[in-house]
Amino acid sequence: MEVLTGVRPVGQLQRHTTLKGYQQIVALVRNGPLRPHGRAPRTRLGRVYDSAPRSGALEVCVRVEFGPRHHMVAFRLEQHRQSQQWQCAAVEAR
Repeated sequence: MEVLTGVRPVGQLQRHTTLKGYQQIVALVRNGPLRPHGRAPRTRLGRVYDSAPRSGALEVCVRVEFGPRHHMVAFRLEQHRQSQQWQCAAVEAR
């Protein structure tokens, strides 16, 4: 959330994402719904929902609260075949 809200630089996530996932994060940071307008209130994470559609993949959705505003962020994590490290393969926010 810190990257999506502009608190941390997006480059910090590059090694933890696939190319497509990284491109989606960059787009969300640049002009997404989580980009703060003026002084943004403190971010709070709400309930987290997850599912495992197959072995080596997780799909997660979380409610993000900015004062009176609420957004949903969904992302997909996939386990790399060789390194077995988890990578963000897709992300969407509304």
